[in-house]
Amino acid sequence: MALSIAALSAAHQVTNFDCGTEALNVWVRDIAPQHIKKNISRTYVLADDAAPERIIGFYALAIRAMTPKGDIPPALARRLPRDVPGYTLGRLAIDKAWQGRGLGADLMVDAMARVRLAAEQVGGYAFFVDAKDADAAAFYTHFGFQRCPSDPFTLFIPIAHFPPV
Repeated sequence: MALSIAALSAAHQVTNFDCGTEALNVWVRDIAPQHIKKNISRTYVLADDAAPERIIGFYALAIRAMTPKGDIPPALARRLPRDVPGYTLGRLAIDKAWQGRGLGADLMVDAMARVRLAAEQVGGYAFFVDAKDADAAAFYTHFGFQRCPSDPFTLFIPIAHFPPV
């Protein structure tokens, strides 16, 4: 079985995806296609090459509005401008049938690679995520994300601190 990650397209069967969280199912089914058309965000899907239309997991990336440097820990914010540019991981989910196999980590690594490439081309200081709960926040800390002082469920990692490829 070979898995690959590609941009969400009309060829993907979004209606069959079920991660167990209805808000995320609705996101990939209804909102992600609208965001793609309006150039608001991009969604990437993980699929088995033998059945590329079936979504195993997905994540969404977007440019983040400028973040006040007060939301960055003081030790890192010291030499930053008043507002900090970055990127956001909007959503990340794995279908229930595929959960528990480390595929969320695979998606996270791919997302970080795309953000690194974008930052090399246009700049950007950090990669942010708004975790939905404590378990999600703990997942992101494994990748080096730190909690923002203003909100424990908003986490970030400076792009310069990404793990090596």
